Amino acid sequence: MDAVTQILSNIPRAYLQAFVVNGAIITLTYVLVWRVLGKRLQRWRIQLKQRADYEQLKFEIKNAFLVFLVGAFSSSVVFFLGTQGVTRIYSDLSRHGSLWPIASFFILWFIDDAWFYWVHRLLHHKALYKRVHFVHHHSIDITPFTSMSFHALEAFLLAAWIFPVSLVMPIYAPVLAIMQFVGLFNNIKAHLGYELYPAWFNKTWLRFFASSTHHNMHHYKFQGNYGLHFRLWDRLCGTEFNDYTQTFDKVKARKPETVNAAESHVTPA
Repeated sequence: MDAVTQILSNIPRAYLQAFVVNGAIITLTYVLVWRVLGKRLQRWRIQLKQRADYEQLKFEIKNAFLVFLVGAFSSSVVFFLGTQGVTRIYSDLSRHGSLWPIASFFILWFIDDAWFYWVHRLLHHKALYKRVHFVHHHSIDITPFTSMSFHALEAFLLAAWIFPVSLVMPIYAPVLAIMQFVGLFNNIKAHLGYELYPAWFNKTWLRFFASSTHHNMHHYKFQGNYGLHFRLWDRLCGTEFNDYTQTFDKVKARKPETVNAAESHVTPA
């Protein structure tokens, strides 16, 4: 009973932190990219002929409050397990040397990406899609707020890799914090709705990273492009859309007149 009390007592602090930090970053991104710079960036909007409306935004923001609560619960459980010596999360840099935190960051990044890909594919199974994942796919023309619009079960599952991994792998606490920031960045980038990476992005080694276009295509084509951080698993498993690179190039090559011709079909949010 004491364990439950300690976990519950930490949830308000964790929730407030997620609400203030994540909520502020997502909101500022939306205001800057969609409202302030929306017209200037219009040629790089991935879905020109569609536009999220206020009803979609309200739906996404409502779901975000629940997702923050799920995240607060999960982080509170991890924190409690750490205080009991159950996890291998540590804060003393000297325990495993200065090189391990660097190496562990890349290991965790790979684990997070692999976990996301396979859980994401599982969520597209017919038994889970309509009951769980459809909440996220309610948004076809995606916005930064879509990055936090999930069913509670999906929100828990996508971040659940931390439980088994923290039990067996030493994790320097600041590295875990950096991973959370990287995850937030990738999530917002994936749901930005605009392709801000440069036109040469997919012509260099950077092409192994998933762009905003990569995940945007998943939202309007559904069965493919399941990865979030990297294209690795989609390439290995043959689930990447064949026209991804061409779509990226087409978005980046748009001329202003192309945008103007499509504006009559766009409903501003």
